[in-house]
Amino acid sequence: MKSVTILLLHMQHGGIEKQTITLANELCKDYKVNIISTYSMKAPPAYPLDGRVDVKYLIDDKPNKDDFKAAIRSKNPISILREGFKAFSILRKKKSLMVKEIKKLTCDYVLSTRIEFADMLSAYAPKGVVTITQEHLHDDSPEYVSRVKSSFRNLDNLVVLCEGSEVNHGRWLSDNKKIKLVRIPNILESIPKETATLSGCNIVSVGRLHPVKDFSTLIDVFNEVQKEIPEANLTIVGGGDEYDMLIKKIESLGLSEKAKVTGMVSKEKVLEYMLSSDLYVMTSLTECFPMVLLEASSVGLPLVSFDVPVGPKAIIENGKNGYLIEDKKVGEMADRIVDLLKNREELTALGRRSKEMASRYLPENVMPLWHRLFK
Repeated sequence: MKSVTILLLHMQHGGIEKQTITLANELCKDYKVNIISTYSMKAPPAYPLDGRVDVKYLIDDKPNKDDFKAAIRSKNPISILREGFKAFSILRKKKSLMVKEIKKLTCDYVLSTRIEFADMLSAYAPKGVVTITQEHLHDDSPEYVSRVKSSFRNLDNLVVLCEGSEVNHGRWLSDNKKIKLVRIPNILESIPKETATLSGCNIVSVGRLHPVKDFSTLIDVFNEVQKEIPEANLTIVGGGDEYDMLIKKIESLGLSEKAKVTGMVSKEKVLEYMLSSDLYVMTSLTECFPMVLLEASSVGLPLVSFDVPVGPKAIIENGKNGYLIEDKKVGEMADRIVDLLKNREELTALGRRSKEMASRYLPENVMPLWHRLFK
């Protein structure tokens, strides 16, 4: 049986982490799979992991970023020095320990999930091990493009998630004669038996409360929708640094009775929120291949998103399972949402096709692409 080693930062909540664990669970049916995780985070994996997958943690700890920030806020020199030294020590071990593991790899294939791991593979992967890196991000800044060219310099394969990412990386890596680009989308574990009833005026959006998700603009969109449909509701599902800011904005617009931010919830609760909604709306500044759109699609929710580069257009087809709106056109997005919530026949048709189209990403349709790459 051939073997696959996957390099991962940690195994807690996150899109990359969830998708990597899903992939490992599928691969272990045909390969010996080992995950090397930099941090244990002092917690078991956040997502179910097949018992056939071996895991090795390099650091039985987690980054002390929050403790370091707290020390700075306290203005206590001793605390700042202590946490600063700990941060330096962790970062130094983070690289040195992973490099050590890479140098002694004996697997058939090694898969990187982050650009820093790809850079280490380019420098230290043993001969005979097929090197693969997977890009989960979209960033076309000159700094990132330069880093891609350098980090991927000596790799065998780059797995991209969608057509837009394939086009961009193909252009950026045109001088790299070694690397081969392969397009393989993310995996949707299953299609829930339940389907959203689409019987109300409830809008939902899910994600970490981070500036890149731009939930602030979503609140602006909802504010316009609510003027036309007073019974409409908005639920933002997730936790993060922007929680207080978003709550204050909702209050300042007088939307406290109509819009809420849940904070971090379980995946079961996320499903509940989706099933009780009528429309999924995304206002992110950038996305590569947004799994949350697939998850919303799998319960039969119509999708509306700003047409930012690469991500949403890989999943949303105008007039079939939802609509793409020109980026930052708040009024245009609000008008489309109002039209859909007032046109129950179209909303229902979009939802039905949305659930049908989600099946494209089930394991039986995606895993053959991975097997073809390995063969």
